[in-house]
Amino acid sequence: MAVLLGACAGAPGPGDQSVPTPSSAPPIAASPSSTNTSTTPLPAAQAQSTETTVADDPQGVVIGAGDIVEMRMFGQPDMNTQGFVSDSGEISLPLLGVVDIGDLTPNAAQSRIESAYRERGYFRDPQISLTLVEHRSQQVAVLGAVNQPGRFSLSSRTTLLDALAEAGGITARGARTVVVIRGDDQNRERVDIEALVSGGGVASDDVLHAGDTIYVPQAPLFYIYGQVQRPDAYAIQPGMTVIQAISTGGGLTDRGSNSRFTIHRKSQDGSVQTLDASPTTRVQADDVIFVKERFF
Repeated sequence: MAVLLGACAGAPGPGDQSVPTPSSAPPIAASPSSTNTSTTPLPAAQAQSTETTVADDPQGVVIGAGDIVEMRMFGQPDMNTQGFVSDSGEISLPLLGVVDIGDLTPNAAQSRIESAYRERGYFRDPQISLTLVEHRSQQVAVLGAVNQPGRFSLSSRTTLLDALAEAGGITARGARTVVVIRGDDQNRERVDIEALVSGGGVASDDVLHAGDTIYVPQAPLFYIYGQVQRPDAYAIQPGMTVIQAISTGGGLTDRGSNSRFTIHRKSQDGSVQTLDASPTTRVQADDVIFVKERFF
């Protein structure tokens, strides 16, 4: 009887519903995360900006009002866009809305946009390419004796020769010494193009900046007519002689003399003198060379 009572006392009562649990339960498996990490937002505290400043790239071209830029995001073709930069330096981008990229280099603007997409939680690691389609805010003017005068956009390091090439080159009557007017300070610099090409002379700052103006004046001219193939006005080259002038005019005709020339030359008082010339006579500005017929 004592044994039976002890057994009954140790058994749980009908109202006792407690169930013993093991000391360490197996962990619950975490739900699989999304494989599309590009659309998973990061907390703002974890977003790190990699934006560079203009000072890190002093030779880089900066973005300004009127420029056309194109943004492309790797793996997200629906985010690709192109637009104008406003007068305040802002551009409208998908999801972000208005972003200020004025006075930044393209690399710095690209970093700013990537940081904005991360910090606002739209993309974890956006890979953006920002391209200047038209650089209207940074231009130089090329005027005077060039084949296509006008205004031209600057690239990262546009030189004087680059700008002249954009303008179609110097005309046959253009001088080989050009004038570079630097920005708004109207600082003028004369540059010998032939010396620049040959390496014998270099401008003090060959790289152009926004607002610079290049002016190519007309070269001093001489005039040649008579028994030459192409009578016309031509630019005088340094040290040019009469025989070189005839060569510039296409050479003698079949009836032209190689020794009978006259030059009509204006003197300082405005009067015109007629001079007999030889093949080695130096040509001066505004000389009028007449090539006579040969005797036989």
